[in-house]
Formats: sequence, structure tokens, C-alpha cells
Amino acid sequence: MATLNLGVQTQLLPGRDLAEKFANAAAYGYDGVEVNVGPAFDLGEHVNELKAASQGSGLPICAVCTHSMHDPFLPDPAERKKRFAGLALLLEQADELGAGGVVSVPVRPPQTYGDTSWDDQAADAVAAYTEWAATLPAGISQVYLEPLNRYEAKFLNRVEQGADLAARIDHPRVSALADLFHMNIEEAHLGMPIVASAAQLRHVHIADNNRLEPGAGCLDIATSFAALSQIGYAGFVTLECRLSGPANDVLPASARYLRGLWDPTTAPQV
Repeated sequence: MATLNLGVQTQLLPGRDLAEKFANAAAYGYDGVEVNVGPAFDLGEHVNELKAASQGSGLPICAVCTHSMHDPFLPDPAERKKRFAGLALLLEQADELGAGGVVSVPVRPPQTYGDTSWDDQAADAVAAYTEWAATLPAGISQVYLEPLNRYEAKFLNRVEQGADLAARIDHPRVSALADLFHMNIEEAHLGMPIVASAAQLRHVHIADNNRLEPGAGCLDIATSFAALSQIGYAGFVTLECRLSGPANDVLPASARYLRGLWDPTTAPQV
């Protein structure tokens, strides 16, 4: 029976330090924490602090979420090589932290490929990721390829595209991610792409249709949850959103709301 493993990102958690953020996540009813990295937070500089916060709270680090500065699939060969090396380092650090994976958007504006077709871009991406993945050591953490909606990215917009890339790359350390907010814009159904991508799907992001916390909008989350239950999804569903009010109020309420929608014993078939 599938269970709901609920995560929350560090950028949403109040706290004077990581220990307090993780403690608050546990108090709010979450099962894991996803760490946001970027210009203001270098993962390598905080590995020991993150380990201590995880151990102190009893919550695992479910994933590492990257910034556009980490997107590896760039047109310029030298920059692409540099970015892929950085992604490999993040994957190594995620392994050290026991994280399930590193969320990675291949490329987003202002980097573009002009009018190159999806088939050509996909073939290039598969070749680039396949070559890179072949250099990786054995490990548990995976790269989660994240599709974004058409207003945030020109390449990789739908869940099945991400799953297709992961299947063609065919490496145990590369898999796919579904983000319900982006799905609400790009997909014709909020459950079927999840079912179709079951073999590659390893991580899920969630926000309501208005980018606020789940329960603050009108997104049909129940249909997505039914699909996740149907495929026996065992990964994390992690909040990546804005908050409509104080975190102390909003985050516990959203966790309760989501757990109320998740009932594998009664979930309908998609």
C-alpha cells in the first residue's frame, strides 16, 4: 500500500538556522526536507550542519533543489561541461547527505536553442546526459529531470517528455520528476501522465494552481494523488510554493489537507 511521504523545502521553513528549520518541519507534520541551493547557499559549505539538523530532527534530506545557475544543458560547450561537472559534485554531496536525488532543470531562459525542434534538442540532451552519466561513480542519489511550464522554459515542458529522456538515457542515476503546478498548465490530465511515466518517476513537487501552498487554490490534487497511489509511488511529494500566510499556520494546515486527500484504500483508478 502506497503511503504519502511529504516533504517541504528549506526556503519555506522559518528558523534561525538549519537545525530550527528541520525541527519546525517535523513539528508541522512533514516527513522530510528538500534543501534549496543557489547563490546564497552553497551545499558543500553546509554538509555537516545539514547532517546534524537531519539527525536532530529525525527527518531525512529527501532531495536537493537546484537554481538556474546549475542548469547543465547549455548551448555553449565549455559552459555545458562546467555545469555538468557541478551537477556531478552536487550528486556526490547529495549521496553524502543520504538524499534521494538532485532536482535539475536541463535549461531555461535566457539560454535558448532558437527554433531547433524538440526531436533534435532531445537527441542532443540524451547524448549529453548519457556521456555525463557514464562518468558517475556508483551511488544512491539520482538526478531528477524537472519539466517546467512553457512560460519558464522552452525545452522539457511535460512529464512524459522527462520520462522519455530518462528512459533513453537509461542510467540508474537519472530519473524523472512531476510538478503538479507545471502539469496544471501543460498537461491535458493531472493523473494520466503520472501513470504513463511510472517507470521513471522518482520525485514530485506540489503547489496549488496559484503557486500558493496546496489547499489555497483550486488544483485537482486528488486526481494526481489517485494516480500516484495507483502506481505505488514510494517517493516524496515536496512543497515548492509560496505561502499565503505565516508558515507556522500555513505549513501545518497544508500538511493536514494533503494527508486528508491521500487514502490509498479508496483512491479511484485513473
